[in-house]
Amino acid sequence: MRPCLYRSILFSYLLYMNLTYAPVWKEAPFIRLLVALLTGILLQWYTAAPLTLILTAISFFVLTLTGLSFLKVPLLLRYNWLKAVALMMLIAATGMLLTYFKNITHQRNWFGHRYDKGTMVIASLKETPIEKNRSFKVLADVYALADKGQLFKTKGEIIIYFQKDSSLLEQISFGSTILFNKTLQPIQNAGNPGSFDYKRYSLFQGITHQVYLTGSDFSSTHGQLQPLFQQWLHQCRHKILKILKTHIPGKDEPAIAEALLIGYREDLDRDLVQQYSNTGVIHVIAISGMHLAMIYGFLVILLKPLQAKAHTKWIRGVIILLVLWGFTLVSGAGASILRSAVMFSFIVAGESFSRQVSVYHTLAASAFFLLCANPFFAWDVGFQLSYAAVLSIVIFLKPITNWMYFKNKIPEAVWKMAAVTLSAQILTTPLSIYHFHQLPNLFLLSNLVIVPLSGLTLYGEIFLCMVSFSSPVAQFTGNLLHYLIKAMNVFISFVNNLPYAVTHNIRVDLVQTILLYALLVILAVWLMKKKKGLLPYALCITLVFTTTRAIDIILRYRQPILVVYNVPQYRALDILKSNHYLFLGDPAVENDHFLRNFHLRPTRHLFRATKKQPATAADFLSVSGKNILILNSPGTLPAAGSRHADIIILSGNMPFRIQQLTETFGCRQFIFDSSCPAWKTRQWKNECDSLHLRRHSVSEEGAFVLNL
Repeated sequence: MRPCLYRSILFSYLLYMNLTYAPVWKEAPFIRLLVALLTGILLQWYTAAPLTLILTAISFFVLTLTGLSFLKVPLLLRYNWLKAVALMMLIAATGMLLTYFKNITHQRNWFGHRYDKGTMVIASLKETPIEKNRSFKVLADVYALADKGQLFKTKGEIIIYFQKDSSLLEQISFGSTILFNKTLQPIQNAGNPGSFDYKRYSLFQGITHQVYLTGSDFSSTHGQLQPLFQQWLHQCRHKILKILKTHIPGKDEPAIAEALLIGYREDLDRDLVQQYSNTGVIHVIAISGMHLAMIYGFLVILLKPLQAKAHTKWIRGVIILLVLWGFTLVSGAGASILRSAVMFSFIVAGESFSRQVSVYHTLAASAFFLLCANPFFAWDVGFQLSYAAVLSIVIFLKPITNWMYFKNKIPEAVWKMAAVTLSAQILTTPLSIYHFHQLPNLFLLSNLVIVPLSGLTLYGEIFLCMVSFSSPVAQFTGNLLHYLIKAMNVFISFVNNLPYAVTHNIRVDLVQTILLYALLVILAVWLMKKKKGLLPYALCITLVFTTTRAIDIILRYRQPILVVYNVPQYRALDILKSNHYLFLGDPAVENDHFLRNFHLRPTRHLFRATKKQPATAADFLSVSGKNILILNSPGTLPAAGSRHADIIILSGNMPFRIQQLTETFGCRQFIFDSSCPAWKTRQWKNECDSLHLRRHSVSEEGAFVLNL
């Protein structure tokens, strides 16, 4: 039965490869497998199919393929399309199964299945504590749970915030084992409309809970529970960071060097990161395929003598693969650099065996295997942008390069670099707009200068690590890198401050993004293949895109909206009307770049509110016939019945009781913002429940949104 099944699957695969008329699909059969796998991954995440249904589907399609393999040749040829469909369905069902088990909450030994309040947690720290404004942050493995005298080995990760006390750093470090029984809190989203889905992002990393510990909440030991390989990787990263911090002077320069070489971004200045993003060169400080390509190019030149002889080709390939994968793992093994590592592995293997493989096939195969290893890469922005950029370069580089011809080598080299940047931008632009709501207008200028400089910096950092044993040489190299990185930062700041350097507040939804890609594909085929018959289709898609945007804008402008944001320990609310917003809250939130961009800006983007109205000091507002009272400071209340309020928003620790406010203002709905202490919120909630009043706690239930 088993050989027959294998033969059936192989035969169905070969038949299905010939069903299409698209040349690229014939050159890259893995595209079909990738589409089927991706369909299953998305289907499982958004439908949450039970395991029994997935296993039933897999069994059905396996039996179908097995049964069809016993058909006689005439019938087999007649129903070969059915075998192809069954094979694709089997791969899709396999994608569903992989997604189901990749979810840590579906794994049998996940700690959440046994954890209860008061359970002793045994955790192993996975990283060196990272200093934050009010705490030290560490990612930890929940190694085991101790309950009622029994020890249960578990899996899963949590985020631990330690009290910001320098003495604690003597007790905690990478690999430290800590014991505590303080209650774990599930990771929740802030609930602000349009905001980043932090809960889903954490789940995709296997992180589900968090906890805050003071010095008296835990006991620690330096016994190692982390695998030896993880210890080795941490030691390598720690040593590299120490070399860069020791030999590269300055504040921002070592931080850029750390991000450029191994992807460590904890020391980066947020404003500087935003400048790199605004100018379209954020990929320089986010470990990506560009870094691996630079190292691969250097290795190809260095090991060229080994390529000449057949019996040394495999040695060259092994060396390249070891270096590339070593760099990938030390840099954190992000989705984008993993894509490059897998793709270069295919390329190196093909070169070692003198085989030429279609680049489309290589791209599809690398994506297929990466999604098999981690289906959640499908939602990773770096993964999406990485594949979009490479595919865009493959498709558009040659036509764009042919636009211009130069006899002189210098202009020709500059134009080729510009062509790479332009071609990569075509398919990444819709994704960039969808995820980041902005478009860097001067990306070409920035990349022409920064990419060569970053390449020199990367090679310089590698050289610095190699000569770090020689203090004079290392110090000289570090000073050169300091000035090189400083020149990059100065140039980025200059470009960022130019007029119209970036277009902000561009919003497209998922449907509009898909329409943009469809339009790009049709226009590309029309221009490159001279198929004029595709022009009407492009016009139709443009019309649909314009119509959907017009409808979206009209719906957003229909009526004003009140949003009380969930910004921990701060008061923040907006009244959004048409394309304007009126901010009423703590000035620190609006003035803080990170708080504004992370909490407020996504909601304003969602509702297309781009223009700020002058702030008002009034605590009583009337909008669309509804009276809103904001109580954020203690004072004397007016006489009962003198003013009516439909909604009362309470901030901080106000000394008022709910019954007192109800008698004074006749209000039936109360909002407690995220600046209210937890104990006070509980007290007010109990009072509201006893009086049968509507209430909403922003810190517990997420942002409050109301159409006025």
